[in-house]
Amino acid sequence: MFKDGWFYETYLGASIALKVKEHLYTGQSKYQKIDVFQTDTVGKVLLLDDILMTTDSDEFYYHESIGHIALSMHKDPKKVMVIGGGDGGTAREALRYKSVEEVEMVEIDEEVINVSKKYFPVIASELENPKLKIKLEDAIEYVKNAKENYYDAILCDSTDPEGFAAGLISKEFYKNASKTLKEDGIYISQSGSIVLQEKEFKTALENMRSAFKYVDAAISVIPCYPCTVWAFLIGSNSPIDRKVKSIPQGKLKYWSPELQEKLFIKPVWLQEKYFDLQKVG
Repeated sequence: MFKDGWFYETYLGASIALKVKEHLYTGQSKYQKIDVFQTDTVGKVLLLDDILMTTDSDEFYYHESIGHIALSMHKDPKKVMVIGGGDGGTAREALRYKSVEEVEMVEIDEEVINVSKKYFPVIASELENPKLKIKLEDAIEYVKNAKENYYDAILCDSTDPEGFAAGLISKEFYKNASKTLKEDGIYISQSGSIVLQEKEFKTALENMRSAFKYVDAAISVIPCYPCTVWAFLIGSNSPIDRKVKSIPQGKLKYWSPELQEKLFIKPVWLQEKYFDLQKVG
């Protein structure tokens, strides 16, 4: 919501507010409303259906988290699928790995890609990379029909699981994703605020456990997202070894090998409620 020169995003009783300097773009794609505005504090901001997706100033917290938490754990990632991620940031991080031969970005909304190229050139900097194959398709259907035992990693950079994205946390979707991964393949998805979206987190976690032999979660921070503390669920059919086995190229701003295992340290209540298989005492 825009009011008196400010943008407000309110969700489940919590709100963030940003002072708007200039409204740069507004448009309606086939799937959603898209806005870009300029601020003094966090640079340019991308909104989809009035929900904040990314900002110039803190995008690297999110994109480096979803990219490197998963890919650094794989000894030799070659084939990577990105679900959503039309701004290009997740694909950019995946392409930092020397071993990666191909990244498929399955984005349903071409207009998000076009807007990102124009207004967010740093985030979208690898969208013309020859290793990147852009698929303008519904990811749920795409994954259902994808090659089995093919991908080393799937990075699900989707909007919240509502509307056309609701099926991305279903049992059927996770089972299809599991089939497309190699035995040691890794699936990761942004899984929302553990403060505000525990219900969605629980649903995704339970459904992932029905499809993958091993499931874990990492907890990161995204400064401009509501309540800041953000979950990333991870699934695999091989034991999840949190140690770094592959190093991304180039200079990063957030993720590091030293940070990697620390991101798996969960708040006590979350660990006890969802990840302790046996209670002690």
